[in-house]
Order: sequence, then structure tokens, then C-alpha cells
Amino acid sequence: MRRAVMPEVKEKKAAAARRGDVVPRTRLGRFFREVHRRKIVQTLAAFIGGGWLILEFIHWILIDHYHLPEVLLDIALVTIIGLLLMTLTWRWFKGREVGPRKVKPERLLIPGLAIATLALNFWLVLKIERKSIPETAQDTWLNSIAVLPFADLSPTRDQEYFCEGMAEDIRTKLTKLDPRLKVIARYAMLPYRDGRKSVREVAQELGVKSILEGSVQREGNRIRVNAQLIDAASGAHIWADLYDREAEKVFDVQDEISLSIIDSLKLKLASGAADSLKGGRPQSFQAYEYFLRGLAISSSAYAQTGREQDFERAVEMYRKALELDPGYGRAYAGLAWIYNIYFSYTGRPELPAQVMEYCQKAYEQSPDTAEGQAAGGYYYSEKGDLNKAFSCFRRALALNPNMMEVLHVIGLFYSGLGLYTQAARFYRKVLELSPGFILAEGNLGHTCLSVGDLDCAGSHLKKVIDFIPNRAVYIIDYANLLIHQGRFEEAEKLLDRSESILPALKSPELIPCRAILYAAMGKKETALALASSPEVYALLGMKDKALEALERPDQTYSIEYTYLDLLHNKHFDSLRQEPQFQTILASRKAEYDRLVKKYGDL
Repeated sequence: MRRAVMPEVKEKKAAAARRGDVVPRTRLGRFFREVHRRKIVQTLAAFIGGGWLILEFIHWILIDHYHLPEVLLDIALVTIIGLLLMTLTWRWFKGREVGPRKVKPERLLIPGLAIATLALNFWLVLKIERKSIPETAQDTWLNSIAVLPFADLSPTRDQEYFCEGMAEDIRTKLTKLDPRLKVIARYAMLPYRDGRKSVREVAQELGVKSILEGSVQREGNRIRVNAQLIDAASGAHIWADLYDREAEKVFDVQDEISLSIIDSLKLKLASGAADSLKGGRPQSFQAYEYFLRGLAISSSAYAQTGREQDFERAVEMYRKALELDPGYGRAYAGLAWIYNIYFSYTGRPELPAQVMEYCQKAYEQSPDTAEGQAAGGYYYSEKGDLNKAFSCFRRALALNPNMMEVLHVIGLFYSGLGLYTQAARFYRKVLELSPGFILAEGNLGHTCLSVGDLDCAGSHLKKVIDFIPNRAVYIIDYANLLIHQGRFEEAEKLLDRSESILPALKSPELIPCRAILYAAMGKKETALALASSPEVYALLGMKDKALEALERPDQTYSIEYTYLDLLHNKHFDSLRQEPQFQTILASRKAEYDRLVKKYGDL
């Protein structure tokens, strides 16, 4: 029989239910009652809505519009989550009674959450990129070697070119066999041809663990090659052998020496590496000899002196090689390389077309070699076909990831796209494999200047200016560096000296640089009389003219300012708060991001 419920009891229960005072019978019910009573849902909603607005403001205004570091978004998110957890902790434990001598939970949890949030934000702040190109992480080399120029022991002592070619081909083969072996490139080995320094001194200066030295004795159609691998630390011989063959079997000798070195250093052959040694061989041995003569001149004499007669002699040798073997891809690559160096030294406007021609032929004749693929990459990049260029460069690295010339051309590819961080990575690796290679020094200096890293730019460009005092592109870079540093008198003297070597009519690139100098010095009329570039206008405070010139550059002295150029060039500081400049910058950033995403991972 059911017990009757008094009307007043019913009324009290109903009132309690309306007030939320009824204690649910289940744990889940009691949990949701507490969530409701302590306004946990309202707190979550407020943080989600407010946090979303804050993150949108940071993303679209501070980062996208004013180009502040993207890590600010991470810092804001961590801060919002930390504050949310602290607020929820306080609401959940507020008003709860604890026993005597017990600490309230919120007094421990909230400070702990605050410390964790601050520590994580501090770590994120440390990750903010400095305005410089970071040093490239060193490759994990399992071993390292320098191949010294082989001594010429022939009776007539006229085989130096052949000895240098022997050493260079062994270097190239070693870089193919195991990419974890650091092989110093030929340009860095030139100072050691006289044999005055000991093996230990050479190894210490180049930072290698082992040295290969040898000699070549050639008489008639026979060659006698003596090779020995030496441990740099102890001076002990790791391996040595003597080869007595017909001269035309020199390729087999090179293969055997290279494979013996890999075996002696306890390295492992890369997949398919042994088969790749056969690639690039000419049909005519005499063509190979002419190629070696051209290589010896271009890598030793011309690359270090820039003398016109050395350039002409090297070109003559390469062309004689092609007369004997019209399909010899390495000879075409040699012509492309020396014409490119010639252009770097002289700046003559007709030279890039010749470089393009020889690159195309090198690619067509030797697509199975790293230098052939690199030549194809250069050709397609200059033609504007970036997809094909990227594909060629990727294939070149697969064939030989440590060939100095390939790495340098890829650096040029990235510089042309305005991807300076990527370019610097390749230039630095070139200098690691070929310390002091002057063109890589100059190009690395330019990339550093383009991101506002003036110390880096100065250290590299000064070496180039001292070595090649008459190359306009490096003069401009160094003069711009001096202008950025406020060293106007030094910049003017540099330009005066350069124009005495290169008359202004023959070097129009110097004119806008001088205009920038005068604009920075406040000489308005003099600057505008020379050139009306965006930088000149910006330095003179002529904002409207500067912005117009950025959007529609004067074709006479047009310069393509990439995103990083605009972002870090101090000459544009007067424009940074202008909405039109921010629009231009955002447009260049979108293109920069697209290029990084598509081509930035070689």
C-alpha cells in the first residue's frame, strides 16, 4: 500500500527542483549538476568565442598585414588554453570545503598551470627566427677525404693536365659511390699542387680524415699510376696500389682506385653506384684529353685569375674535344660552366644566351649524369619552365648529391626565385666542399644582404671585392651594404674606383646604385638625375612615387623586388605603415609561400 504524500511536501520538492537544490541520485547526474551550477559551459563558450576573435586578429592583422612572426599565433593559443584551464580549475574547486591541514587544490593547480604556460611561451619565443640566414646543419659525414693533384713523373713533365684530370675524375667518382663521404672539390685543392705542405697540414686546413695522393708516369701509350691512401692523424698508409696500363684504360684505373678507397674506408656503395661509374665516357680518348686540357685551364688558371687568354684557351680545348666527339656531354657542360664564370667576371650581356645553348646540349647529350641534369635544370629555369628545372635538379642530386658544380647551380636557381634561405643552404655546402670558391662567396653574400644579415654579407662580399674588383654585381652588393651601414664615404670611393675600371656607359648597373647612395645622403636632385627607382624615392620620402614605382617599375633600371627583399630592405622603412605597401608585400608573400611549397624541398 503506497504511502500518501502530503501536498506541502510535494510543493517543497517542486520548489527545490526549480532552484536546482535537488541532489541527483547518480554520479553522472551530480556531475552535470555541478557543471551547470559552476557555469562551466558558459566559461567554455566565452573562451572559445573570445579566443577565436583574438586568434583571427593576430593572424590577419598582426601576421598577415604587419608581418610579425607567425609564432605569435602559437603563443596566443598556448596563453588562451592556459587561461582557460586556470579559470575552469578555479570555478570547479571554488567554495569546496577541505579538511584541516589540507591545501585547497586550486592553490596548487592554478600556479602550476601558470608556470607551465609561461615556460611553454618562453620556449616559443626562443624559436622566433632572427633576421638572418641560419647556418646550415652539417651533413652527417661518415668519413672525409681530399684528393691531392697527382704528381707528374713523365719524362717530359708535360702531363700536368692529365694528372689533374685523373685526380678530378676520382673525386667525382667518389662522390657518386657514397654520399656520406665528404670529398673536397678541385678548386680547394689548387693551392696544394706544389706539394710544400705535409699531409697532416693539408688535412688540418681542409678538415678531412684521409688524403689520397699519387703520381702519373706517362710514356707513349702507357701510363703508370701510383696511388696511396693516408690516414691524416697518424700518417699511416691505409691502402696503396700501382697500376700499369694502356693510356686508354685510364677510366678503368680510376674506377678501381675509387672502389678501393670506398672499401678501405669501410664505406658502403650507394645503390647502383658502381654501374654509374661507366657513364659520361667519351667515344674518343683524344677527345677526353682535350677535355682535360680545357678543364685544367678553366679550373686552375681561369677560375682563379679571370684572364681573357685563359678563357679563350679553355674554350678552344673544349671545342676541339667536340670536333672529335660531337656527342661528348661533359665538354658541353665544361663550355657552359666556363661561359657562366666568364659572365660572372665580365657581365657581358650576350653571354647568357651562349650558356643556355651549351646547357641545352649538355642535357641532351648526357642526361644520365649529374652535370647533364644540372645543365638541363639551368636551361629550363632560364626558360621559365620551373617544373622541368626542378625535376632536373632533383634528378641531378639523386645522381650525385655532393658535386660542387651541381650544388652551386641549384643555389643560383633558388636565388633567382627569391628563396634565399634555400639558396644559402646550397652555397654553404659548396663552400664546405670547396672552401674559398669565390663565386659561392659572392652569391652567399648577396643572399645574406637580401635578408638584412649585414655581418654575414660583409664577411663574404669583402673577399669577392678583393679578388674580383671589376665585377659590377658584386660592387653593387658591397656598395649597398656600405650604404645600409651608413658608410657613405666608403661606398662613394668604391663606386668611383669601379667606374674608373668600368666606365658608366659600359656598366649601367652602377648608375642606380650611385643614385641610391645620393638619396641616402639626402642629395635629392643629384639622385633623381641619375635614376628614379623605388629605393631612391623611398629614401627621399617620396612615398607615392615609390609605391607607384614598385607596382610599375621603370624598365630602364627595373629590379624585381621579391618578398624577402621588400621585407628586409631598410631603404623601404618609410613605406612600411602605408596600406598600399602592405598590399604589395602581402601579394609578394603569397607568391613566396607558393614557391616555397612547390619548389623549396630540394
